[in-house]
Amino acid sequence: MSDNDHLANLSDGAGCAEVWEHLSEQRDSGASEAAEDDESDAETADAETTDADAADAEETDAEQEAAAVPCP
Repeated sequence: MSDNDHLANLSDGAGCAEVWEHLSEQRDSGASEAAEDDESDAETADAETTDADAADAEETDAEQEAAAVPCP
């Protein structure tokens, strides 16, 4: 990969404004892809947390029920 690969889609003689616009578009599309990846990761983490919380709640309920039973 060359240092200039990110400029391959520009026409010869492109000025500062064209280069700036091209780089901004690349940055914006890269940021939206990264945001989609972050959202997907967050949804996975939320699902894992919810499963763990449910398991903890079941354990807590069982412990409370066991504690409510008087010893003979």
